[in-house]
Amino acid sequence: MRGEQEAVVDFSTATATLAQLLQEGMRALQEQGLPSVRHEAEILLCQTLSLRRMDLWMTPDRPVATVWADAFMKKIARRCRHEPLEYIVGEVEFCGMALGVGPGVFIPRPETEFIVEAALRIRHAPLRILDLCTGSGALAIALARRFPKAMIVAVDICPEALSFARLNLRHLCASSQIQLIAGNLFSPLKEGACFDLMVSNPPYVAVEDWFSLAPNVRNYEPRMALLGGTGGLDFYRRILGEAAAYLTPQGVLILEIGDRQAAAIRQVAGDRFMIDFIPDLSGTDRVAICRIAGKV
Repeated sequence: MRGEQEAVVDFSTATATLAQLLQEGMRALQEQGLPSVRHEAEILLCQTLSLRRMDLWMTPDRPVATVWADAFMKKIARRCRHEPLEYIVGEVEFCGMALGVGPGVFIPRPETEFIVEAALRIRHAPLRILDLCTGSGALAIALARRFPKAMIVAVDICPEALSFARLNLRHLCASSQIQLIAGNLFSPLKEGACFDLMVSNPPYVAVEDWFSLAPNVRNYEPRMALLGGTGGLDFYRRILGEAAAYLTPQGVLILEIGDRQAAAIRQVAGDRFMIDFIPDLSGTDRVAICRIAGKV
């Protein structure tokens, strides 16, 4: 990648033990300044060899054939180039589920789970849910599991993301509850569509902050799933501007927001919504709970 030191990994490893491979992987990751080198090397080694992490500790002298050692080191080389670990292993954990991810789809973050937690606090269990910018389908599937009587519409404009979402729906047995639709936010919805709950983790990185992103994000994850225009507010303007027309009178809109965006979100909402914010574990306002003004 431009601006990043090219990783050089020794692929000449002959038959080696688990412990030797683990040390070699850790060394390569550490040379590239990556964090959690032992944790990541263990994950990649276990995935390559279909082992449990316990096996690495209990049988460190177990020999590994060269073909598998090379397969592991190739994954280490990818990680040394700052490719996201989740893309290399092909999945990410979200709300206790293993979601398939890969190039072309945004990787769900732990903080997005706050949206699911917020949804569980609303007064009445929703029967109709809309997930805008669904990506891998993480929120839609998590909400389907928690609201088994709900029907969910999940929208995304990116074909690659929708492909991953379809795979995740089938793998996690959520296809009967969730309808995936290709389109830009509200534009593909049928006239008169109305929802008790609307959720979204839209692109909210400000264009002016693009080059400050970590290389594993900036160089690999889809730009269209990240960038939200000047100040990162473009998608919020449209969602908050149009959402009321698609919400039931007591409906709730829950949004993930970026760092230091709470005041701007409140300003964008104006007098259309009453907003409460939920902080993440660091104390930063991370989720906006929006209710139509005068309807509560």
